[in-house]
Amino acid sequence: MQPPRISVVLPTLNRPEAIYNLLRHLEHQTTAPHEIVIVDQSPVLDERVAAYVAGKSGIRHHRIAERGLPNARNVGVGLASGDVVLFLDDDSIPDPDLIRYHAEAYADRDVSGVGGRVQGGYDAGGGVIGRFRESDGKVVRNFGATTRCAVDHLPGGNMSFRRDVFSRVDGFDKTYGGSAIGEETDFCLRARRAGFRFVFEPRAALEHLHLPTGGCRAPRFEDWLYWHSHNSVLFVLRHAHRALLPLFFLKRTLRLGLFAMEHGSLALIAVGLKGFARGIAAYRATR
Repeated sequence: MQPPRISVVLPTLNRPEAIYNLLRHLEHQTTAPHEIVIVDQSPVLDERVAAYVAGKSGIRHHRIAERGLPNARNVGVGLASGDVVLFLDDDSIPDPDLIRYHAEAYADRDVSGVGGRVQGGYDAGGGVIGRFRESDGKVVRNFGATTRCAVDHLPGGNMSFRRDVFSRVDGFDKTYGGSAIGEETDFCLRARRAGFRFVFEPRAALEHLHLPTGGCRAPRFEDWLYWHSHNSVLFVLRHAHRALLPLFFLKRTLRLGLFAMEHGSLALIAVGLKGFARGIAAYRATR
């Protein structure tokens, strides 16, 4: 069986140095991608990135005005022509065999999505990997682990899907705004309900640098808190049991109080509550 043609989609925003370095690292993959599609939301074109892309036939640099990671993913899917679409965070350094191991996982025809190991920022201890508990809305990641296994969802900065997943499941939801927390898990859970199967392949590894600016990073803590509250309640309303909701709101409200004390600003409670209210409204509007 022929290996799948893999389109690498790289959403990026105001990280010219990071995306340039990532492109240079992708030159050294042991399995070359079918193509690389950069979806650039930056308002200013970086000359070095533009010059680099101009000299490469297998790279497309597509600039868009609308910001937002879910939208950038959807645009990338629409532009990609491969059998498999692989998403990487722009602030990452891939292992040389990352694309190879993503491709090899699709030798199993039952596999529709693959998540790779993310080193840096993820718990790498024991326990389950990539699980979602509908009973209490708990999202378990642990994508720094080293055990290959079936999973419910995939790490957004190192995940791939067969083309038919996008044909049968609506795209990434732009309602997850700001930091976009929960958008990749939401997509994966919808795909799982449609019958698709995912695996975690730790040999398809990268290092996530967690750059402090650009990408989905919020410029102010208040912005992060608003969108974290908004996206969290939206996710729980869509995917967790209704009986969970009173406990969820109690725990989240207590956390808002802790944030307010830590930052010395009672106004943060109002910011978080506004996020909750807007998240509930977004859920009702998209049902």
